[in-house]
Amino acid sequence: MFAPLRRFRALLARLGSGKPCRQAEPPLRDGGIVLAALMTEAIRQREVEGHATTLRQLHLVLGVSQPAALRLAHRLSREGVVRIEENMSDRFESTLRLTPETRDRFLSLRYENIAETVS
Repeated sequence: MFAPLRRFRALLARLGSGKPCRQAEPPLRDGGIVLAALMTEAIRQREVEGHATTLRQLHLVLGVSQPAALRLAHRLSREGVVRIEENMSDRFESTLRLTPETRDRFLSLRYENIAETVS
């Protein structure tokens, strides 16, 4: 495995809640893990700016097909990372938001990074 993925997996491990994770079905491959992280970060960035994020926007930003973005969003929702507010007339206009737990993880990671930088 090359170095960027090793560093990224270490970062994801630090974001974990400490509880054992169950195996994803099917497991995310290296590219899927990166895509999930990019999707989560895109949603976080837009929330910080005060904007809502739709599946259609994520599909354009990430450069993946709409069905792939929908599948990944549902997987992240099942894992408790995001919450999907369904739009019944157009699924791709459904809004995605980070769960409070995910926001807390980002905040604690930010404080850890600041502490490491200061020390």
